[in-house]
This record gives sequence, C-alpha cells and structure tokens, in this order.
Amino acid sequence: MAERSAPSIVLKVAVVVGIVIGGFFALGILGFLVGNYIVVPLIVGKGDEVEVPEVVGLPLEEAIVLLEEQGFESVADEKRPDTLYVEGTVLEQRPGAGSKIKKGRLVQLTVSSGEESVRVPYLLGLTLEQATAIAQRRNFQIEQVDTVQNDTVPPGRIVAMKPDPEIRVAQGTKLRLYISAGPIDKTIPVPNLIDLPLGRAQEMLEADSLVLKEVRRMEVAGKGGIVVLQSPEPGVFVGKGDTIRVTVGQEP
Repeated sequence: MAERSAPSIVLKVAVVVGIVIGGFFALGILGFLVGNYIVVPLIVGKGDEVEVPEVVGLPLEEAIVLLEEQGFESVADEKRPDTLYVEGTVLEQRPGAGSKIKKGRLVQLTVSSGEESVRVPYLLGLTLEQATAIAQRRNFQIEQVDTVQNDTVPPGRIVAMKPDPEIRVAQGTKLRLYISAGPIDKTIPVPNLIDLPLGRAQEMLEADSLVLKEVRRMEVAGKGGIVVLQSPEPGVFVGKGDTIRVTVGQEP
C-alpha cells in the first residue's frame, strides 16, 4: 500500500483541530445560554422577584455597584457612540428599569463609547477648490472662508484653518478656512513725528491708516509732551495698519 502524502496528513490534522476548536466555541455559547436561562433560574427560582433599578445615565462602575446591591449580576456586552452620553455611561439596560426579576439574574448593559470623532484633514497650502473637494470626501462642511495678508503663502492658498489640521473632532464639526491674499503692501512712508506734540503725531498716523502704540516717556528739558524718538524712522515704508512706536519727552 502506498504511503500517504505529507500534505494529506496535514490537511486531516487541520480538519480535526478545526472541529475541536469549533466544538469548544459551541460549548461556550451553549454553556452561557444554559447557565443564564436554565441553571440560574433553577437556583434563584424560589426567590422573590425584585424590581430592576434604573441605571441608564450612570457611569458603568456606579451602575454595576447599584445592581450588585440589589442582588443582580451585570455585564457590559455592547458599546456604541453617542452624542448625549459621555464615554463609559450606560445607554441601555436589559431588562429595563422597573422590570421585576429574581435576584441573581443577569442585567445586560450597553455603554457609550463617547461621541464619534473624525480626524480633520490637512488643507494648508491648498487652493479653495482642492480643499473643498477633500473636505466633501471626508464629510466635512466649510462654514466660512476669510482672506488674510500673508508674506510667505502665495495668494489663493490656505494659510490657516480652524479647527487645526490632524486633530480629532466630533463628527459634523464645520471648518473655517483662511486664504492668503498675498504680502502686505508696504507702500506707506512713515511720517516724521519728531518735535511734534503727541496729539498731532497721532492725527498724522491715523490719516495714513497707521497705529500709534507703546508711548514711552523720557526726561528731556523743554520737550514735555513732544515726540523725541520714533520707530520705525521717518521715510521707512510700512503697510496699512502697522504700528509706530514713539518716545515722548517730559520735564525733569
């Protein structure tokens, strides 16, 4: 008689192992069903029925303690996302609150896994058209688009966004994008403010859409209330809204 080939023997061994594992799995399920629905009822069959307490909305640990105090076993056999209850809070119970069952019976609990979160796509450096296409594929809505001056990012490209890219946020969070309008125009020459009264200096800056900021004081005889220093210096080109710092004299 010809010897059996090695692959044939391996195949038969694999089949036997599979049957054994499947048998243990089936026995486990059968054991749970028999234990919960036949053995436990026989053990507690002579006891009085007790009302199941309300545990929905409680943290899982508190729910387990409360059920144990009433004489019930409990198991958290399911988790699912929820927008109302934080992670670890009981969403459902079976049997429901108010049901009357015998002590020792099992109460099954469904627990919140928290609000379902998604990762914000990275849209920096893209055009609005490109960003919109990616956002739609990821089920994000763009709520608002603003333009900002920027010296490094080319015009028409996204320079910033809220929420920040790559963080996890609640599903349904809307995006706000900031698109570069290009460099700030540096076309305004700083006026000469030296020897002018502070009030007059401020008027001149406001007329050029510049901002007076950080007024310092220095003791200078005969220069009380007069601008004695400024930064940037007169003639330097700046952009609209830039700040000018001055030092004003005061009598010793």
